[in-house]
Amino acid sequence: MKRNHIILSVTICLLAFGLRTAANQIVYPWRACPAIVPVGKSIDILYDNPAALPVDSVILSGPYNRVILSADTIQSGRFEYDSFTQAAVGTLIRITIPEGTPEELYDLVVKSGGETNVSRRSVKVLNAFRNPHRFIHISDPHMSRQWVGTPENGYAKELELLDRFIEVANIIHPEYVIVTGDIIHDYTRFDADSLGWGGVVRSGFDHPPLAEEKYKNFFEGAHGFSGVYGFDAPVFSIPGNHDFYGPKADEYPAKAAQWNRLMGKRVYGFSYLDTRIVGSDDYLGDPVVDIPDHAPMSGLQGKLLDSFLNTEGPGKLRIMAQHRPDRVDTAFMNRHRINILLNGHSHRPHESLVGTTPTLNIRPGAVCRSGEIANWEKILGFFRLFTVDGDTFHHTPPLRFCENPTAPYDQLLLNLTLEFSQDNTGRSAANEAVLTNRFDLDLPDCHIRFVMPKNKDGYRVSGGEVYQTIENSRVVVLDVRADVSANSQKTVTVSAHGTQAD
Repeated sequence: MKRNHIILSVTICLLAFGLRTAANQIVYPWRACPAIVPVGKSIDILYDNPAALPVDSVILSGPYNRVILSADTIQSGRFEYDSFTQAAVGTLIRITIPEGTPEELYDLVVKSGGETNVSRRSVKVLNAFRNPHRFIHISDPHMSRQWVGTPENGYAKELELLDRFIEVANIIHPEYVIVTGDIIHDYTRFDADSLGWGGVVRSGFDHPPLAEEKYKNFFEGAHGFSGVYGFDAPVFSIPGNHDFYGPKADEYPAKAAQWNRLMGKRVYGFSYLDTRIVGSDDYLGDPVVDIPDHAPMSGLQGKLLDSFLNTEGPGKLRIMAQHRPDRVDTAFMNRHRINILLNGHSHRPHESLVGTTPTLNIRPGAVCRSGEIANWEKILGFFRLFTVDGDTFHHTPPLRFCENPTAPYDQLLLNLTLEFSQDNTGRSAANEAVLTNRFDLDLPDCHIRFVMPKNKDGYRVSGGEVYQTIENSRVVVLDVRADVSANSQKTVTVSAHGTQAD
């Protein structure tokens, strides 16, 4: 396909599938690509503002505090964020995170011309980068492959497992989570049998739940189940072969444009201290257009990722995320000395070495996909935990977050739990938290958030280390780290100074 034919096709599809919405929209940081930023550092907000309305304010909104920001600069122009679809915004807002901002995963709010635009759970503020640091790798949730209830008022069955996995992940408290594709599913199965098959299969623009609702389930959850916004860590997502709904499988510009409209960036890079992470696209955009399987980075996205790595510098360790494990561009891997290649697509855990670096080529299994009941022991409920320390790293074997991923939601037995003895919403002046670790590995720095009533004498914590205190007009939040050994329990208590417990 010639380049001018691609541009024409993309232009038609942008009109047909509505890449630009009528209302304003924050495109970055947003769903596919949030931001991690230490205090004192700046980020650029890509803001789709077709009417060029004045920007009134920018706010970080957390569960217990708000930070009103002053824009450093507001630029108008054309700021492209996808070289294949040529998707762009007209406004770039630069902000700096002020000193003293609490560590939190914030909603980003832009108020402009009477509109309030929110990018939920999209800015992770840090006091400082951590070395070593940890991240979690999951893949292939296939959200909405199986649907419970009516098309209009039901929910994606995969949420039942994802919801419980989020509980486990938030205790581990990684710095970020990477999802290597097949976020949603390109068809919907209603009234499936007990193994997740059979029933009625629907797809296309005329058959809800539509793409908007599928992604909404993934991020916001539904029917009381948490979606990705339930994670306390920023979640970075890349596309897989099932990540579209409505267009035909060979309508690549339309699929990529749909991703832009509902997810934001499709190909991107980000840094965590001296670690460079790049996310690519195996299926929606330019890799599938006249580019051989052994060289998927020889197209437009390869140039974008080359530019990121050359501009940022190599750092000490490099990670790449893609969906398909057998479509490895070894020339790109070798040129940039990629240390870890995260992938999915095949639902069984795997690891091997590729290229001359050599590069660890690794996948975790499927974290929550429906329809894997018959092979659940080899496939279902898995994640991996990585620890990066400068230019070295280590990773766990595939970990199953619960013992019985085929059980009903209320019977799932989690392998890591956190239980409070008292109400933890700011009503109890003393509390006890019990961490239970059923994994065969030690877990340092597990996270416990105590929400306590205000007390002028402060609080005493035993069994863990307080690393942050957030106080507002109603409550005091104590963020605590605690280590828990393999196959053991750890108890952490908090009580007000001046009480008998003190």
